[in-house]
Amino acid sequence: MITVRTWLAAALVVVAGVAAAAPGATANAPPAAIAPLVSALSAHAADPLSLIDAALHDNRVSAARALIDGAHLHAPEVELALRLGECALASDQLDEAASTFAHLEAEPQVGARALQGFGIAELRRGHDVAAIHALNAAVAGDPKLVRAWTALGVAADRTRNWSAADRAYGHALALVPDSESALANRGYSRLLRGNYAEAAEDLRAALVVHPGLESAQTNLRLTLALQGDYKAAFKGSNRTTLARDLNTIGFAAMARGDYAAAEGYFNRAMELSPAFDRTAWNNLIYLKNLTGRLSGENAPGR
Repeated sequence: MITVRTWLAAALVVVAGVAAAAPGATANAPPAAIAPLVSALSAHAADPLSLIDAALHDNRVSAARALIDGAHLHAPEVELALRLGECALASDQLDEAASTFAHLEAEPQVGARALQGFGIAELRRGHDVAAIHALNAAVAGDPKLVRAWTALGVAADRTRNWSAADRAYGHALALVPDSESALANRGYSRLLRGNYAEAAEDLRAALVVHPGLESAQTNLRLTLALQGDYKAAFKGSNRTTLARDLNTIGFAAMARGDYAAAEGYFNRAMELSPAFDRTAWNNLIYLKNLTGRLSGENAPGR
């Protein structure tokens, strides 16, 4: 019999939008939002780094870059260079981010934070060994780096080293109990292990902090659906998200062996999508192949 955990390890790729909430998401502010921040920089020249950090925290990358450009007379260059690396990381320019952080690792003022950024960039590039080495060095240099601890948890999840994942997420949440990234990633970690009640608790907590966190929303729907609670899984779904949610919940139904429900959800996703829904189509093909194999396995004479 195929277990749900095996399904998650082998077939999660076919579900749209299901992913861990990687430390350092990406978004940009509209141009109109940049001018007020540049003006604010002049008014708060004594503390320009806090304005840049606030823009990065809110994923207003264009605004952060503009603030950096205007801060060269007001802040240490090494601090501004570090934040340029963070801008590249937030913009998914991973090669540029890794290079920028690598050049800063020997700087005492920012070295641990540069190792954190480099480790996250390497993790997102799939260079897990280099990432873990850098992240361990980062927390050794500064044990209060929440993002580094969270990234170490993500790295441990990739190798199914659950005890290491728990330790890393535990460190992150001890430092910042309402860290949306640590909560969302630990929820995903628990989902992978089949600990659905604990996963749902973490994912709900992440959504209290950040109600629009898409990865946490999707993984919570998946968690609830894997427990068979399809009604709760659809709670809060709307016209914009329904096709994606149907794919996610259909995948959970398929993983549970509830093939009729899965087929219905995938077909409904196809009907609702304004354009061809490649994810729903692939899921239907996967379901057809699976049920065909299972039928063959159970045929007389086998």
